[in-house]
Amino acid sequence: MIMESEGYPYKDTVLKAYNNAPFPEKYNDHTIGAKSFNPLMYRSSAAPTDSTVDTSAFAKIDDYKPMIDNYMQREKIAAKLVAKWFNRKDDGSFDMDLIGARGSYDASDLATKIASNSARGLASLADAGEELIGNTFVVVSKLKFVSNEVAATAIRAAAYIAADQIPSNLLSMTAKAAADVVYNKTHEGYSVWTTSYLYKLRWNDSIAAVFYNDLWVDKSKKDSVRASKFYDSDIFGMDFVGSEKSSSLVAFAGDRNPAEVITVATVRTVDNVYAKLQKKYDIFKTKTPLYTGEPITAKIGLKEGLEAGDKYEVLEQVQDADGKTKYVRKGVVKVDGKQIWDNRFVAGAQAPQATDSTATAAQPTLDRTFFKGGKDYYAGMLIRQIK
Repeated sequence: MIMESEGYPYKDTVLKAYNNAPFPEKYNDHTIGAKSFNPLMYRSSAAPTDSTVDTSAFAKIDDYKPMIDNYMQREKIAAKLVAKWFNRKDDGSFDMDLIGARGSYDASDLATKIASNSARGLASLADAGEELIGNTFVVVSKLKFVSNEVAATAIRAAAYIAADQIPSNLLSMTAKAAADVVYNKTHEGYSVWTTSYLYKLRWNDSIAAVFYNDLWVDKSKKDSVRASKFYDSDIFGMDFVGSEKSSSLVAFAGDRNPAEVITVATVRTVDNVYAKLQKKYDIFKTKTPLYTGEPITAKIGLKEGLEAGDKYEVLEQVQDADGKTKYVRKGVVKVDGKQIWDNRFVAGAQAPQATDSTATAAQPTLDRTFFKGGKDYYAGMLIRQIK
């Protein structure tokens, strides 16, 4: 989700690029409506306006978080996320189809067991749904599109002031010449600055119990009175996890189409901030299936922030004595720095680009990333990044 309010160059192009960007493949798309909102509509009397926040740098965390919190609460985002998980109908009834599909379970059978409060039904829900529901996230991004001229001029001015303090006239002139070189390389074009805020749906045993006991409406036993309580309930909420920042340079060099350059920069800076959030917060890390076990490969790459030597634990999905799913570590692998897939967004391109510019017909373009370490792995095992 993106916040947008003040005007800036190419704003419409930036918003269009964000709204049309491919959804990250590693996540289930749980979109519940609008992908953008105006934060100023949700500010309190003490909250800053766009004229009072610092627009010369990344947004400060406390500048926009109160507005996001108000937006989440007023628009009942948490309740809407739960409603989508349970496929809430206009009559207020729920079903287990989505949870069943994502958890690879028989949805109708699961719903029957839940409705009858059977022990196995509750265990099935915990297995198929609790982990999924409790790992529902919302990322809200504040994008700013600013001229590089402003920053470059300020940097050169500071360098000139420092150069004027040098006693030697020759050295002072040399320092100013160096500042001019830096200015000439950096003053053209724009930069997309992004501050992203990560929220997690609050879901635990207590909330689940209230939901099933007081709010659940079975489609075979419709209850309008109970159904009317759902959006009035105060049990649902969003928890703030943390934030990250990213930026992308937009340089209009040669005959490149400005809209295309802006689109690529916008999408890539959002991809970058997702990757940073995953590295910083364990709770947001995803599990990716191995594409092959020998050699060890997976369909992730530069878009996910992979770097040479990054470590991933290899997990095998098993069932415990109660039939619930758990993950057992089978080893650790490292990213092969020479064979990282460049799957970053390229406007108008269908195929990803190879990281190795020397790729030839004998050395095909990479379509996956290779890992080193361990053996006896197989396609379908899961990997998750570790520190």
